Amino acid sequence: MRIMIIHNRYRERGGEDSVVDAESSMLERHGHCVQRLLFDNDGISGTFAKVLAAAEIFYSARSAKRVEAVLDTFHPDIVHVHNFVATLSPSVFFAAKSRSVPVVMTLHNYRLACPSGVMFRKGAPCEECQETGSFLPAVLHGCYRGSRFGSAALGGSIALHSLVGTWQNRVDRYIALTQFAAEKMGGRRVPLEKIRIKPNFVPDALPGEGGGGFALYVGRLSQEKGVGTILEADEMGLLPMPLWIAGNGPMAEDARRLAQRPGSQLRVIGLITREEVQNLMRRAEVLVLPSIWYEGFPVVCAEAYALGLPILCSRIGGLPEIVLEGNTGDHFSPGDAPALAVSLRRFHDGALDSLRLRQAARQLYLDKYSEERNYETLMKIYNEIVVVT
Repeated sequence: MRIMIIHNRYRERGGEDSVVDAESSMLERHGHCVQRLLFDNDGISGTFAKVLAAAEIFYSARSAKRVEAVLDTFHPDIVHVHNFVATLSPSVFFAAKSRSVPVVMTLHNYRLACPSGVMFRKGAPCEECQETGSFLPAVLHGCYRGSRFGSAALGGSIALHSLVGTWQNRVDRYIALTQFAAEKMGGRRVPLEKIRIKPNFVPDALPGEGGGGFALYVGRLSQEKGVGTILEADEMGLLPMPLWIAGNGPMAEDARRLAQRPGSQLRVIGLITREEVQNLMRRAEVLVLPSIWYEGFPVVCAEAYALGLPILCSRIGGLPEIVLEGNTGDHFSPGDAPALAVSLRRFHDGALDSLRLRQAARQLYLDKYSEERNYETLMKIYNEIVVVT
């Protein structure tokens, strides 16, 4: 199959960019001819460029021509779009349909319902735009990059393309990462019957046995990730076991300062390599995922399961679908530091069968989050709409 991958990269490389790379490479390893067409927003700086970008966010003729040129030379069987904001614009969907090429779009975030893409504001989930069917709340709050102008441009573009049928008629299938995301996104703009579920995946790795005596957090040190819940639990003296923190972000200095306090159970490691993360996961007793926003599908979950590491997560968004309570981990109320500590104690004191949890985590990886399972699911979605001649 000839597959054209289109992605507007982020200014700061993140998990979505890594997922696009991994999925493209997976398709190539399985013998498909893959053409990557990557855009970026590096040229959007200065007043004139920002005004031009705001205009082109509705429809970029330049991006459409670039897409059409590749379509006419590569002749793909399918176009798979991952992110169209902001340089690319929805013009890609018009370009593909002008050549009668079927289109799949992965919903990595909640952008079609929320200009910020995260449904999170002022330290809590926010669904104002989705509930009202209007992007006016996002404009009033400046949700997209803190800009009312940018929020109006992006929100207006998404609403306009809903009116002209872009999301309903020019995308043949949508991929949601969880059932929760499918239910949040399906209905008002995205036809629910066109959504299929396919989580992220990671390559296989040699499982560990635990025994390190510590819990582990891996990720961005930021408010929405629930890092504050970890810090609060430590400051209250509630953590029953050492908790190692790997990553960086706006709350890194707060974490380091607290970790220096006498009696703290925190150890802040900072940014480390993927190999170093895997080595820590093999030794850790549990991965802590205390998010207070609607996560998409954290790749760190698949990484933990591949290594046989159970997960303690907050009960929010799609996380309870990923972490099976009492089977591959445990849940606690989001933002509740004492509840986090109570759940951790269950791991520390042996109230939860560590060996059984580790075996179940590893089996769930093999059943749902391995490369082979992911490939099978993706090809099933492609084959629903592709006719290879």
